[in-house]
Amino acid sequence: MKKLILNLFVVICSLLLISSCTSVIQVSVPKGATLIVVDAFINNKPEAQTVRLTTTADYFSNAPTPALLGATVTLNDLTNNITYTFTPDGNGNYIYTPVINDSMATINHKYQLNVAYNGNNYFALSTLNKTTTVDTIAFRSTGTDAQGNYPNDTTTPRRFFPIFKAEDIKGEADYYWVKVYNNGVFYNAPAQMDVFQDGGYAGTDGFTIGLQFAFYGLTSSDNAIHKYDVCTVEILSINKDTYGYLTQLQSQLTNAQSGLFAVTPQNVKTNIQQTAGAQKAIGWFNMGASTSKSQIAK
Repeated sequence: MKKLILNLFVVICSLLLISSCTSVIQVSVPKGATLIVVDAFINNKPEAQTVRLTTTADYFSNAPTPALLGATVTLNDLTNNITYTFTPDGNGNYIYTPVINDSMATINHKYQLNVAYNGNNYFALSTLNKTTTVDTIAFRSTGTDAQGNYPNDTTTPRRFFPIFKAEDIKGEADYYWVKVYNNGVFYNAPAQMDVFQDGGYAGTDGFTIGLQFAFYGLTSSDNAIHKYDVCTVEILSINKDTYGYLTQLQSQLTNAQSGLFAVTPQNVKTNIQQTAGAQKAIGWFNMGASTSKSQIAK
């Protein structure tokens, strides 16, 4: 009995000691330099093309990312020696709307993005590579196997998960970003960023995208599509550097969920360059060719 009382006394004293040593530490993060951020993924679709310009903000800031106003944005087709001027909307977006038969985005052409701001000049280069086409979109319903058997789903309404099939173009290495939309809304969660080299990675030239799977799953269980929703799959061509950038970006954005497999935090790479004396800019520029296909879930 005395031993039990002694053990309880030791435990209580230990808890009191631990609690008495607990204090709140305020972490002070020095304010870094304000950098220009460029988001410029331009494609060949006959719709408004947008270059988004913002600036970096304080680490603990909960305010929206500050828009960069007063810049001049142009795109040079270095192959045809044509310049396209983007118009600001007053909210950090710089927009160019192609006209009918506009040749702004042409496969195999080389392009230079130019941003002029506050007396400084920034630029980036990209070649518009070819893409492939979506062959098939199908759906797997919850409660069924890959062949659609055993329809025992009791959820209301029934949930569907899109899968697609596409073939890599055989020849030189190709890089793709597969994007999924539900009723026109882009699934932009970092974990759902699907990028491929050829059929999946080096050595899969000419393979079905998704490697050995003839049909590649596109959404997680948290992002099901419901009956009669319209699912759109877009395949956007990217270049090798953009593939590396998106792969690194995804790794950093999902790092917190990686647990024991988390990687060391890194500064994400950029292809935005600046002239001598200009403040550094970050972000990415890519010219891409886009193809897409839509299918109603049912």
